[in-house]
Amino acid sequence: MNIIEREAKLFVNRFYSGTKVNNLENLKDKLSSKLYEFSRDRDKLDFLKILRQDTFLQKEEHLLKCKTKGCDFCKDREYGIFVIDQEIDTINEYYSYEAKKKDKFTAEEESELHTKLNEIIVKLEKQGFGQEIIFEEIESLKNHFNLGKKTWFQLLKGKLFDLSVDKMLEKTVIAGIYETLSENYRSVAKLLE
Repeated sequence: MNIIEREAKLFVNRFYSGTKVNNLENLKDKLSSKLYEFSRDRDKLDFLKILRQDTFLQKEEHLLKCKTKGCDFCKDREYGIFVIDQEIDTINEYYSYEAKKKDKFTAEEESELHTKLNEIIVKLEKQGFGQEIIFEEIESLKNHFNLGKKTWFQLLKGKLFDLSVDKMLEKTVIAGIYETLSENYRSVAKLLE
Protein backbone atom coordinates (compact mmCIF):
# COMPACT_ATOMS: atom_id res chain seq x y z
CA MET A 1 0.00 0.00 0.00
CA ASN A 2 1.50 3.33 -1.05
CA ILE A 3 1.15 6.64 0.81
CA ILE A 4 -1.79 7.84 -1.29
CA GLU A 5 -3.74 4.63 -0.63
CA ARG A 6 -2.95 4.77 3.09
CA GLU A 7 -4.09 8.40 3.30
CA ALA A 8 -7.35 7.60 1.49
CA LYS A 9 -8.09 4.64 3.77
CA LEU A 10 -7.49 6.79 6.85
CA PHE A 11 -9.52 9.72 5.53
CA VAL A 12 -12.67 7.87 4.46
CA ASN A 13 -14.14 7.69 7.99
CA ARG A 14 -12.99 11.21 8.96
CA PHE A 15 -14.65 12.51 5.80
CA TYR A 16 -18.10 11.65 7.16
CA SER A 17 -17.56 12.38 10.86
CA GLY A 18 -16.98 15.54 12.90
CA THR A 19 -19.91 17.60 11.61
CA LYS A 20 -23.57 17.46 12.53
CA VAL A 21 -24.69 17.66 8.91
CA ASN A 22 -22.92 16.15 5.94
CA ASN A 23 -24.17 18.45 3.22
CA LEU A 24 -22.43 19.48 0.01
CA GLU A 25 -20.76 22.49 1.58
CA ASN A 26 -19.29 20.64 4.57
CA LEU A 27 -18.10 17.66 2.55
CA LYS A 28 -16.60 19.87 -0.16
CA ASP A 29 -14.70 21.88 2.47
CA LYS A 30 -13.28 18.74 4.08
CA LEU A 31 -12.27 17.26 0.75
CA SER A 32 -10.70 20.50 -0.52
CA SER A 33 -8.65 20.77 2.67
CA LYS A 34 -7.40 17.23 2.29
CA LEU A 35 -6.60 17.58 -1.42
CA TYR A 36 -4.55 20.68 -0.62
CA GLU A 37 -1.98 18.33 0.97
CA PHE A 38 -1.19 16.80 -2.44
CA SER A 39 0.79 18.75 -5.02
CA ARG A 40 0.49 16.41 -7.99
CA ASP A 41 -2.79 16.04 -9.84
CA ARG A 42 -2.03 12.35 -10.41
CA ASP A 43 -1.88 11.84 -6.62
CA LYS A 44 -5.15 13.73 -6.16
CA LEU A 45 -6.87 11.57 -8.78
CA ASP A 46 -5.55 8.36 -7.22
CA PHE A 47 -6.67 9.54 -3.77
CA LEU A 48 -10.15 10.46 -5.03
CA LYS A 49 -10.66 7.16 -6.84
CA ILE A 50 -9.73 5.16 -3.74
CA LEU A 51 -11.92 7.38 -1.56
CA ARG A 52 -14.84 6.93 -3.97
CA GLN A 53 -14.42 3.17 -4.05
CA ASP A 54 -14.24 2.91 -0.25
CA THR A 55 -17.27 5.19 0.14
CA PHE A 56 -19.27 3.09 -2.29
CA LEU A 57 -18.28 -0.14 -0.50
CA GLN A 58 -19.26 1.33 2.88
CA LYS A 59 -22.66 2.26 1.50
CA GLU A 60 -23.21 -1.18 -0.06
CA GLU A 61 -22.19 -3.00 3.13
CA HIS A 62 -24.45 -0.77 5.20
CA LEU A 63 -27.42 -1.39 2.89
CA LEU A 64 -27.11 -5.14 3.51
CA LYS A 65 -27.69 -4.61 7.25
CA CYS A 66 -29.85 -1.46 7.44
CA LYS A 67 -33.54 -1.50 6.59
CA THR A 68 -34.26 2.15 7.49
CA LYS A 69 -35.65 4.19 4.61
CA GLY A 70 -33.77 7.44 4.04
CA CYS A 71 -30.88 6.33 6.25
CA ASP A 72 -28.47 9.20 7.08
CA PHE A 73 -25.46 6.90 6.63
CA CYS A 74 -26.41 6.19 3.00
CA LYS A 75 -27.41 9.80 2.35
CA ASP A 76 -24.02 10.98 3.62
CA ARG A 77 -22.25 8.54 1.29
CA GLU A 78 -24.34 9.67 -1.68
CA TYR A 79 -23.40 13.30 -1.02
CA GLY A 80 -19.79 12.19 -0.60
CA ILE A 81 -19.75 10.35 -3.93
CA PHE A 82 -21.28 13.41 -5.61
CA VAL A 83 -18.59 15.72 -4.19
CA ILE A 84 -15.81 13.24 -5.08
CA ASP A 85 -17.10 12.90 -8.66
CA GLN A 86 -17.15 16.68 -9.04
CA GLU A 87 -13.51 16.91 -7.92
CA ILE A 88 -12.49 14.13 -10.31
CA ASP A 89 -14.27 15.88 -13.20
CA THR A 90 -12.63 19.21 -12.34
CA ILE A 91 -9.13 17.74 -12.24
CA ASN A 92 -9.70 15.71 -15.42
CA GLU A 93 -10.63 18.90 -17.31
CA TYR A 94 -7.06 20.18 -17.24
CA TYR A 95 -4.99 17.14 -16.31
CA SER A 96 -2.96 15.49 -19.02
CA TYR A 97 -0.80 12.46 -18.54
CA GLU A 98 2.92 13.08 -18.78
CA ALA A 99 5.28 10.16 -19.27
CA LYS A 100 8.46 9.88 -17.20
CA LYS A 101 11.53 11.41 -18.81
CA LYS A 102 13.24 8.10 -19.58
CA ASP A 103 10.03 6.78 -21.19
CA LYS A 104 9.35 9.82 -23.38
CA PHE A 105 9.82 9.73 -27.12
CA THR A 106 12.36 12.18 -28.48
CA ALA A 107 11.29 14.38 -31.40
CA GLU A 108 13.47 12.24 -33.66
CA GLU A 109 11.81 9.01 -32.45
CA GLU A 110 8.33 10.48 -32.94
CA SER A 111 9.25 11.57 -36.45
CA GLU A 112 10.68 8.13 -37.26
CA LEU A 113 7.57 6.32 -35.99
CA HIS A 114 5.33 8.80 -37.80
CA THR A 115 7.13 8.01 -41.05
CA LYS A 116 6.91 4.27 -40.42
CA LEU A 117 3.17 4.53 -39.75
CA ASN A 118 2.73 6.35 -43.08
CA GLU A 119 4.77 3.66 -44.85
CA ILE A 120 2.62 0.92 -43.28
CA ILE A 121 -0.56 2.63 -44.50
CA VAL A 122 0.83 2.86 -48.05
CA LYS A 123 1.96 -0.78 -47.92
CA LEU A 124 -1.47 -1.96 -46.73
CA GLU A 125 -3.18 -0.01 -49.50
CA LYS A 126 -0.91 -1.65 -52.08
CA GLN A 127 -1.73 -5.09 -50.61
CA GLY A 128 -5.43 -4.40 -51.05
CA PHE A 129 -6.45 -3.75 -47.46
CA GLY A 130 -8.86 -0.93 -48.11
CA GLN A 131 -10.97 -0.82 -44.95
CA GLU A 132 -11.05 2.71 -43.62
CA ILE A 133 -11.11 1.52 -40.01
CA ILE A 134 -7.64 -0.02 -40.40
CA PHE A 135 -6.21 3.28 -41.57
CA GLU A 136 -8.04 5.24 -38.87
CA GLU A 137 -6.62 2.95 -36.16
CA ILE A 138 -3.08 3.28 -37.49
CA GLU A 139 -3.47 7.02 -38.08
CA SER A 140 -4.72 7.55 -34.50
CA LEU A 141 -1.45 6.17 -33.11
CA LYS A 142 0.25 9.37 -34.30
CA ASN A 143 -1.72 11.36 -31.73
CA HIS A 144 -0.58 9.41 -28.69
CA PHE A 145 3.20 9.76 -28.49
CA ASN A 146 2.69 11.74 -25.27
CA LEU A 147 1.79 8.48 -23.51
CA GLY A 148 5.41 7.40 -23.44
CA LYS A 149 7.06 4.40 -25.05
CA LYS A 150 5.71 1.62 -22.87
CA THR A 151 2.10 2.81 -22.90
CA TRP A 152 2.25 3.66 -26.62
CA PHE A 153 3.41 0.15 -27.47
CA GLN A 154 0.66 -1.28 -25.24
CA LEU A 155 -1.83 0.82 -27.19
CA LEU A 156 -0.31 -0.42 -30.45
CA LYS A 157 -0.64 -4.04 -29.32
CA GLY A 158 -4.25 -3.46 -28.30
CA LYS A 159 -5.17 -1.90 -31.62
CA LEU A 160 -3.43 -4.66 -33.56
CA PHE A 161 -5.13 -7.30 -31.42
CA ASP A 162 -8.53 -5.72 -32.14
CA LEU A 163 -7.81 -5.72 -35.87
CA SER A 164 -6.84 -9.39 -35.61
CA VAL A 165 -9.95 -10.37 -33.64
CA ASP A 166 -12.19 -8.48 -36.07
CA LYS A 167 -10.44 -10.40 -38.89
CA MET A 168 -9.53 -7.19 -40.67
CA LEU A 169 -5.87 -8.14 -40.90
CA GLU A 170 -4.12 -11.48 -40.94
CA LYS A 171 -1.83 -12.38 -38.06
CA THR A 172 1.23 -12.37 -40.31
CA VAL A 173 0.47 -8.81 -41.44
CA ILE A 174 -0.06 -7.73 -37.83
CA ALA A 175 3.18 -9.37 -36.75
CA GLY A 176 4.97 -7.52 -39.56
CA ILE A 177 3.51 -4.18 -38.50
CA TYR A 178 4.52 -4.73 -34.88
CA GLU A 179 8.00 -5.89 -35.92
CA THR A 180 8.48 -2.79 -38.09
CA LEU A 181 7.37 -0.35 -35.41
CA SER A 182 9.20 -1.97 -32.49
CA GLU A 183 12.44 -2.45 -34.44
CA ASN A 184 14.43 0.15 -32.46
CA TYR A 185 12.55 -0.39 -29.20
CA ARG A 186 13.42 -3.97 -28.28
CA SER A 187 13.74 -3.22 -24.56
CA VAL A 188 10.22 -1.76 -24.43
CA ALA A 189 8.79 -4.52 -26.62
CA LYS A 190 10.32 -7.21 -24.41
CA LEU A 191 8.72 -5.65 -21.32
CA LEU A 192 5.32 -6.11 -22.91
CA GLU A 193 5.79 -9.71 -24.01
